[in-house]
Parts: sequence; structure tokens; C-alpha cells
Amino acid sequence: MSECEDETAVLIVNSDGLEVNSCEEANNESSDDEDRKTLSADEALETAGFGKFHFLMVFVMGWANSADAIEMLSISFVLPYASCELNATDLELGFLTAVGFGGMMIGSYFWGGISDIKGRIKTAMICQATNALFIIGSGLSQSLWFLILMRLISGFGVGGTSPLIFVYTIETLPAKNRGRMSGLLSCSFMVGQVLVAGMAWLIIPMNWSWTPSPGFTLNSWRIFLFISAFPAFTSFLLFMMFPESPRYLIGRNRMTEAKKAIRYIYRWNGNKEIYDDSYTIKRPAEVAKSKGCCGTLKQIAKNSWKLVAIEDVRPRFIYSSAITFCLSFSYYGLTMWFPTLITRMQASNASSVCDDILPAVNKTNCPIGDQHVVYTDTFLQAVSSFPGNLFYLVFIDVIGRRMITGVSMILTALAVFFIWFIHSYTGSIAMSCVFSAITVVSWNAMSLLSTEIFPTELRSTAKGVQSAMFNRVAAILANVIFGFLVSTHCEVPILLISCLLALGGILTYKLPDTTNISID
Repeated sequence: MSECEDETAVLIVNSDGLEVNSCEEANNESSDDEDRKTLSADEALETAGFGKFHFLMVFVMGWANSADAIEMLSISFVLPYASCELNATDLELGFLTAVGFGGMMIGSYFWGGISDIKGRIKTAMICQATNALFIIGSGLSQSLWFLILMRLISGFGVGGTSPLIFVYTIETLPAKNRGRMSGLLSCSFMVGQVLVAGMAWLIIPMNWSWTPSPGFTLNSWRIFLFISAFPAFTSFLLFMMFPESPRYLIGRNRMTEAKKAIRYIYRWNGNKEIYDDSYTIKRPAEVAKSKGCCGTLKQIAKNSWKLVAIEDVRPRFIYSSAITFCLSFSYYGLTMWFPTLITRMQASNASSVCDDILPAVNKTNCPIGDQHVVYTDTFLQAVSSFPGNLFYLVFIDVIGRRMITGVSMILTALAVFFIWFIHSYTGSIAMSCVFSAITVVSWNAMSLLSTEIFPTELRSTAKGVQSAMFNRVAAILANVIFGFLVSTHCEVPILLISCLLALGGILTYKLPDTTNISID
């Protein structure tokens, strides 16, 4: 298409879905139809209405989010068995847990950048296929290092899916529906927690074992990993039902495809009338283009640089990244290691999760004792997040994104601080449930806020960079620090978690509140 000298010109798409290919034709059509409206991306999305498509979208994206939760948390149930069968020490177990987050770190940055250039849905499909395939590979592992490799590549897939499902959902929803519908999407992580705890409880204690050949064994914890791949595989198939994000297409100046996607959503919502596309869409000021692998990589790097180079974007990126680091370190450090702490607490009849008599994992820590208490406690922690999710759904559009994030993080800091002061098994479990109930509010609100504050052309890149450099790095550090200190100075990582949560809560007030506003 030829460029207009007037920078305010728009790209016109007529009712037949054809782009006007010259400024002269555009001007003529505009003068012939003075009633033609010019809409922003938000306004164009609102012409599709709100209905069945959006509920189906949140369900499918939520199922993918559950699949990611299952992949991330499944290893915590496998750790005691892997330490026994594969002769792993505390530090090796910490590395086994951390390497999955290492894969997520690489995948988040790579897939986030690719998504801003090539599209949301296709990228998410590749990520989920990678996730499913290499979870199965984890189940086939017969050595510690092969298991570590499979977890690394599986994490590479999950790293892309996690931010993309939020970006796609928020970009496709009308402004007034983003808060509560994204809350429903966030609730799906709780569903994944409950599913993974339930599957582990049903499958791992069965003690199934089959050795078809020397040196190759299939047993209960490996079968558990096989089944854990099912949600990722099915979500990959379900992604095929969805069009590309209309907001992304508008940002890439692909107006014909954007209107086609909006029309698809309109029909899915149950509208019987013919879609009225007698409007124009505001054309983006600049559309970055790339050709070939080198061009794509250069564009990813350019978009990443813009996050700190653009004056309006830079403070949002810095503060939201710091908050993400604080939240991720606390959540994954405590959640991934708490089942192991409970196991040792039960085995030694200790009165606290940081009791000095807690045994360390070593190469003679076999056989493994009764794990039912671990499944029960993990299940309770997952279910305990339901009140937090319910609170979020009711108040996210009333209190606002920024306020609800900051207050919930500070309250979570207090809950974590008192975990190691409680000298009873029941009290420790209760406080960990309080942690789960409050921290889910922080996660939900921050996931929404950190997606809305960035412009469309940088949104996926920003989420990818944050997920890679701040979310996953924090998770890796938390698991390594826990693995190194959990048997000697358990109080140190717990106190560090409490301080980081408080800091993150304070920094939240440096971000803008995006409640019910345009995200163009």
C-alpha cells in the first residue's frame, strides 16, 4: 500500500473485507461516506460484543494455564522418589527443580519476542506441543542428568505459554470485561494445583513397576509424569479453534485479517445479524517488519531495547519487573520446597518446618516414608487459594489493580514471616494455607496489571522479558538458595521471602492503575 503524506491517514477496509490500496481511493471513499466511523482498537473489539466466544476462550486458555501449573509443580512430588532412585543430594534436587525454571527463562524471552512479530496463537501452539512432548520425555528418564535435560526443554515450552495466554486473553476482551474475566483465567492455576496434587495422590503411592529391559524401568512416579502431559497436549489441540488476536493484527497493520477475526468473534458470540464493518480502524504510527531468522532476532532485540529506551515505558518496565521478581522468588521458593519440608517434619517428629533436627536429603535416604500427608497438605494449600480467587473476582474492578496488588503482597509478607515462629505441625500447615490464599490475589492482580501497562507492539516482549529475567531467575535463585540452606539455616530463605514481598508491595504504588481504561 502506498503511504499518505498526511500522518493522520487511516487504512480503510470496506464491507467486502478488501483494503483500499491508495491514499486517493481512501480519501475518495471517505468523502463519499461521511458517516463512516474511525475506531480505535478497543472500539473495534467492542463491535464483536461479549459472549460465548469469550467464555470459551477463558476456559481453553485456563486449561492451558492449568497445564503449566501441573508441569511446574509435578516435579515437587517427584523429588523424594528421584532423590532415592537416582541418588540425588539436596543440591542436586535444587538444581533439578531450578533447571525447569531455567528453561522457562529462555523460553519466556524467546517466545515472547517471537509472539510480537509472528503472532500469539501459533506461538502458543508450538510452546504447548514442546511442553507435552518433553514431559513425556521426563517420564522416560532413567538417569538424573537425562531428567534434568527433559525438564529444561519442557520448561522452554512452558516459558512461552504462561505469558502468551494472558496477553491473548486481555487483548481479545473488551475493556470493561478484562478484570473479572482475567480473574477467571487466573483461577485456573488453582485448578492445576488441585489436579496435580490429586493425580500424585492417586498414582504415585500405587508402587507400580515394570522393567521391560535391563536398565529401563517404568514405575508410578514416571507414569504420573506421563499423565501430566495430557492437559498440555489437549490445550495444543484446542488452540486451533481460535483466531489471531485482533489487537495484534491491528498493531501489525493487517486490517483485513483483524476485521475477519472480529467478525469470527461476533458470530461465535451468537449474533444472528450480519456484522456491520462499515468503519475504519486507526492505523498504527509505525509497523516494524522483519525478514528471515536474522531479521526476526534483530527485531526481538530492538523491541527489548525499547522497553528501557522509551521514556514512558521505562519506569513501568523497571518497577513491574522488580515486583515480579519479589513475588516469584517468594512463591516458587516456598511452594516448591514445602512438600519436602513437611515430609522431613513428619519423619523426624519436629515441631517446626525450620527445626534444627530436620534431616537432610542424602544418598541413603531410602526407603521413602508415607507421603499421604504431603498430598493432603498440598491439596489443602491449593484449595485454600479459592477464597483469594473469589475475593479477586469481586473486588478487582472496585479496589483497582494497583491497590489490590500492593496490599495483598504486604499481607503475604506477614504470613510468611510467622511460618517459622509457629511450633506445631497444624499451625505450620494453616499458615502456609494463609500464604496460598493471599498470594494468589497478588499473582492475579499483578499478571493483569503488568500486561495492561505496556503498548500492544511491545506487550508480549515485555511479558517475555519479565518472565525470563525476573520471574524465572527469581524462581531459580529461590530453589537453589532453599536447596543450599534448607537443612542448615531454614530461617534465612523464609525471612528473605518476607522482606522481598514487603518491598514488592511498596513498589506497586509506582505503577499506574489501569482499571477499565483503554490499553491501546
